[in-house]
Amino acid sequence: MAEDTIDNSLLSNLHRHNPWWRNGVSALDELDIPAQKKSDFYRFASPYKSEPEPDKYDVYALVGQRGVGKTVLINQFIRQRIKADEIPPQNVLYIPFDENPLYQLQSNDQLRRAVNYYEGRILSQVFENEAPQYIILDDVHRIEHPNKSLEGWGKEVKSLLEGAEDRHVILTASAELQIERELKRVGFDADRYSVWPIFPEKFRDHIQSVFPELEEDERRLSPSPIRQGETGLPNACRTNDPTQFFETLRELYDSVEIDASRIRSQVVHYLALGGVLSYEAEGIDSASNLSEDAYKHRREDVRLSLYQEIPGLDAVKNIADLERLCALVAADLETPFRYNRLSELFDVDRRTLRESYFEALSKLFLLTPSPEYDNSRPRSIRLYLRDTALVNAYTGHTPSEVLNDYQLESKLAHVAAFDHSMRLSFNMNFSAGYEFNDYDPPAEPTVEYWPGTEGEVDFVFECAGVPVPIGLGYRAGSMEPTTNAVAEFIETYEAPLGVVVAGDTATLPEPVEVLEETPIVRIPYWFYLMLT
Repeated sequence: MAEDTIDNSLLSNLHRHNPWWRNGVSALDELDIPAQKKSDFYRFASPYKSEPEPDKYDVYALVGQRGVGKTVLINQFIRQRIKADEIPPQNVLYIPFDENPLYQLQSNDQLRRAVNYYEGRILSQVFENEAPQYIILDDVHRIEHPNKSLEGWGKEVKSLLEGAEDRHVILTASAELQIERELKRVGFDADRYSVWPIFPEKFRDHIQSVFPELEEDERRLSPSPIRQGETGLPNACRTNDPTQFFETLRELYDSVEIDASRIRSQVVHYLALGGVLSYEAEGIDSASNLSEDAYKHRREDVRLSLYQEIPGLDAVKNIADLERLCALVAADLETPFRYNRLSELFDVDRRTLRESYFEALSKLFLLTPSPEYDNSRPRSIRLYLRDTALVNAYTGHTPSEVLNDYQLESKLAHVAAFDHSMRLSFNMNFSAGYEFNDYDPPAEPTVEYWPGTEGEVDFVFECAGVPVPIGLGYRAGSMEPTTNAVAEFIETYEAPLGVVVAGDTATLPEPVEVLEETPIVRIPYWFYLMLT
């Protein structure tokens, strides 16, 4: 009896997980799927467009922390493909392995039975079927062989593609390593799959959700002009001439100036909501509408992720230390952490901190280290949580406190600016790889800091191999030291340009202003977030 329960657990629920088989588009309309698509959707869906590279990858994986919206992106993808009549409803098989723990027992056998049923009973209903097929395995990392030294899900995924023309497998997991390690283990060619990280919702996606009309063509702020071509940042770095880049920033600002006050008013609400809660609470324009338990649930989700995922990723002796490290970072957002002090607190050496603690949290997209620029033996390091709601959760603040405490707001603004600078670093270098044949973008984006004699440059990333300093002057009175620090960096490293990001309290003659006799442009904080 117990064996029958396991054997049939997935198979008996297959139609419930794939309601479009029976009801087609109407079933998709009944699902609670957000209509608004975050920007990650277009990057996810682009390899499966009919032009110019149809169905580029055999396997495509979305990875990211719990609650970040991977399953929503999957459902939006299914809806788009079926609703646009690009594929019959029967050409999608969706299996959520985290839906029921029984699906994870003898999972390879259950998966094979489910696919056999799908091919024999569902896919066979469509005659002269030349459209692509998609087998979607949500939370595939939940599949484990009882003996972890034996084969996992990789062999089964590989077999699903053998001899099946125009079939593609889409996976979701928590970390990139969970996907790549298994596919490499079964000898899957690297050019046949792509892994795309999904991060908490960025500010621009929040604005899109609150003010969807701002995404209409004539009102939409597109960062493309500063990424590519003669007007882009990569070209400015390569040519050592930022003139056209600065002019493009002015033009982009002018295109949204009429809506500037509306966008700016949402900054503090975004800082209180954070990327995950902002995504879950689609359309909420005030963080005061958050439930009292929202931060608590956010923290519990992270704790669950740590204990579920870390054992399969890294040999971290004390997983509780990772949560303690997150809490420590949330409590002190302003100063770099000295390695010696961290070693004393956690009773581990510097190498363990860097290669185990920081690395494990980075793999789960929870925390990212920011090392000191141009220093091979730094004594200190900056650490950033990647979601402001997580900061609020660990510090015990309520949404109303965030909305009414300017000092706290300015600290959270620093965290959000780092997260968006990481995105900017990736996008600019990704674009530079297309712009210049002799440039190989880094595999991972990095954002560092620089402690100059005039003050600290908050963020430094390299674009097309050239350093770009970005200073944040969010608090009142911080503009001059921030500008001086950026100017010192430019002089020290002969950088072609620098950016100073100004908070709302700064009095600016012009919203986008190039400072006299310097290659430094000063822009508003909300505008900087919108550009990433």
